[in-house]
Amino acid sequence: MCILIKFCTNDLCPSIFSGTSEAFLHSVANENQLKQSNNMLLLFSAIYTVLNVAFIKSAGAVGLIAANSVNMLLRISYSAVFINEYFKGSFSFYRCLPAGWGVLLISGLTTAFSERMFLNRNRFKQTLPIHMVIGIMCLGFSLLEIYRGEKQFLMSIVKSLKGHDKHT
Repeated sequence: MCILIKFCTNDLCPSIFSGTSEAFLHSVANENQLKQSNNMLLLFSAIYTVLNVAFIKSAGAVGLIAANSVNMLLRISYSAVFINEYFKGSFSFYRCLPAGWGVLLISGLTTAFSERMFLNRNRFKQTLPIHMVIGIMCLGFSLLEIYRGEKQFLMSIVKSLKGHDKHT
C-alpha cells in the first residue's frame, strides 16, 4: 500500500502540469491546432491503453500508475512544444515552479532516505517516530521556504478573499 501512495503522490505534480498546460493549449489554439491536438490525444489514449494492459499484467496496480505516468508525460510534452511555439521560444516551465521547489525536492529525497534508513516494517511502532519527526521537519522547512518566496502572491490572494467577503 505504501508504494501505491508514493506513486500516486509522484503523480500529482505531473497531473497539475498536464491539466494546466492542456487547458492553456485548448484555450488559445485555433481550429486546426485543436483538431491536431485531439488527434494526438487519441493517439496518446491508444498508447495508454496498450501500456495499461501490459503494465498491469506485469506489475499490477503499480503498472497502472506507470502507464498513467507515461500518458501524462506524452501529453505534457505535446503541450510544452505547443506552448513553446506559441510564445516563440520564450516560455519555460521552470519559471512556473513555485519558490522553494528545490527545498521541496530535497525534503522529498530526505524523507525517502529516512524511510529506507530508519523505518523498519517489523519494528514499525518503534521506528515510526524518528521517521515522522524527519518528515514533519522537512514539511516545515518546505512550507517556510515556499511562504518566504511566495509571500507577496499569498498576500494578494488573502487580500482578494477579504475583498470578496465584503461584497457577499
